[in-house]
Amino acid sequence: MSEATITESDRRFRIGERVRVVAHDGHAVVRIQTSACRAEIAMQGAQVLSWQPAGQADLLWRAALPAVGSGKAIRGGIPVCWPWFGPHPSDLAQPQHGLVRTLSWTLAEIAERDGDIHIAFDIEAYGAKLRLECVAGARLCVALTTRNIAAQPLVMTEALHTYFNVGDVGRVSVHGLDASTYRDNTDGGREKTWRGSGPIDRETIAVFERAPDTAQIEDPLLRRRIRISRAGGTSTVMWHPGANVAPLKDVQPGTERYFLCVESGNVWSSAVTVPVGAEHRLAVSYEIAPL
Repeated sequence: MSEATITESDRRFRIGERVRVVAHDGHAVVRIQTSACRAEIAMQGAQVLSWQPAGQADLLWRAALPAVGSGKAIRGGIPVCWPWFGPHPSDLAQPQHGLVRTLSWTLAEIAERDGDIHIAFDIEAYGAKLRLECVAGARLCVALTTRNIAAQPLVMTEALHTYFNVGDVGRVSVHGLDASTYRDNTDGGREKTWRGSGPIDRETIAVFERAPDTAQIEDPLLRRRIRISRAGGTSTVMWHPGANVAPLKDVQPGTERYFLCVESGNVWSSAVTVPVGAEHRLAVSYEIAPL
């Protein structure tokens, strides 16, 4: 997006100094600064990059932003994986997690309601109209709505691939998944039962195709508890690369200690079929409390 377009978007949507459309390392982002929180959302991918409620460290971790126009996805924040999660189910030449992470979305709405900032982004892709809505205040809510405008049902998987900022991944614990069945993608996708709460001290790719609607991350170093509440989805994916970050060229060695992905959506056998003309909505809310 050009500087002139960013300036015009700021003129159209800004709310005083509380909400601005600005350039961040060349990327167009919506920047929020209120008494309740600070946040940034990139127009590329309609991707939440940052949400920092008053008195807290940022909820989210991210790497440096890629060059504008590079076609690379942004590593970190809350990427939108759609209309498939992971590799394409039949064409491995297709990009991991679909294309919408790398496309520029249209900023459709910014409004202030009861002190919270409501933002909506739209895009049309793969025979569907998508809307990403974000409500930023003392808590963060993100919702992805898919409307099927094609002539046939849409079968899709999806996830909000959240990178949580943590004090040390080897010290945090994740609660709410104990005794749940998952596929261990570090062990050939074998079906296992999750026991205990962590910590996550090695490479982890745990795919819970059907999991409880809520989970919590307890972080003793940042002295906080993060509550994750999901609606319109059945799946949770827990991912961390471990110490082998060489294939992740945008993750500097050592920085992997400071994030953990707990992703919310509908993956694999939990694929969603959206009838012609119908909608499906996936929503996740995030809250932080002292530990």
